[in-house]
Amino acid sequence: MHATGLRGISRAAMVTALIVLTCATGGCARSETHVEASHPAPPALSYIGQWGTKGEGPGQLDEPTCIATDSVGKAYIADAGSHFVHKFDTDGTPLLSFQENGLKDPQSITVDSGGAIYVTELTSSSTFVFFPNGDRYHQVRLKTHANGEDMLSVAVDDGGLIQILDAEADRIFTYTPRFRLTKTWTPAASDAGVRVRPRSVASAADGSVYVLDGDAGRILKFTSEGSFVAEMKANGGSGRLSDAFAVSPIGIFAMDADGRTLHAWSPDGQSKPDMDLAPELGQGTRAAPLLAVSPRKELLVLDAPGSRVLRYRINF
Repeated sequence: MHATGLRGISRAAMVTALIVLTCATGGCARSETHVEASHPAPPALSYIGQWGTKGEGPGQLDEPTCIATDSVGKAYIADAGSHFVHKFDTDGTPLLSFQENGLKDPQSITVDSGGAIYVTELTSSSTFVFFPNGDRYHQVRLKTHANGEDMLSVAVDDGGLIQILDAEADRIFTYTPRFRLTKTWTPAASDAGVRVRPRSVASAADGSVYVLDGDAGRILKFTSEGSFVAEMKANGGSGRLSDAFAVSPIGIFAMDADGRTLHAWSPDGQSKPDMDLAPELGQGTRAAPLLAVSPRKELLVLDAPGSRVLRYRINF
């Protein structure tokens, strides 16, 4: 009896030890996995704050029409009301404001890798180029006749190649860094039976060219020579995109025509969940805000009627 009892106790002890060991090596790991999975993923965008002052003077926003950022995150805004071009630091502090007599109807703005500022102007069918200090450097005049419905958009890649889109003419004019016209091309998708109605253009650092086809709710990607590469289609929303979109190494962002829904894609073209900006912009009907992406992983949203720039942290 006594020997049998001891053997029973030994077997029980061994079973207990095995259970403890199993818990230590497997059960606890499962517990940790459960705890980690219980934490929700951060939202794609986190609202940081806003800046901007209404007015017609230097550093103020009257009728802002376009926004861009440079390689260190400073923001540039052209204003049709005051005819100023403004430069702000990352927190919205004014750094530079300058005016150009011929810049009456600015529509698009971009900054190249050297800090030169490019602004399109509809009335004269021109793109003005300024040194980083605001002095005028050059004027590229298109041989087209713009009307009130036209849209001129400009993009520059890291190699200095300039792409100017005349939306009414459905044509992109490609210039060298020395402003020599090398090519004129019409954006065309893989489906030759569907017309592309380009509204704005952007360039990636590698020279890829992106064209927004708002009525079709899509963004088309091309090589710098104009060969079609891929299509990114907006999910949900109204089915149409506004003219506002931005391309960056972080991702591609475009506003829905409803003025509240933001669409986003990863650099390789994978669609991200749509984001609702109405909590900060407001629920009412409004013109779609304008977009720029900072290398500091911030999305800048220019709310023109509110004369303000909203800042969002990009979490992907």
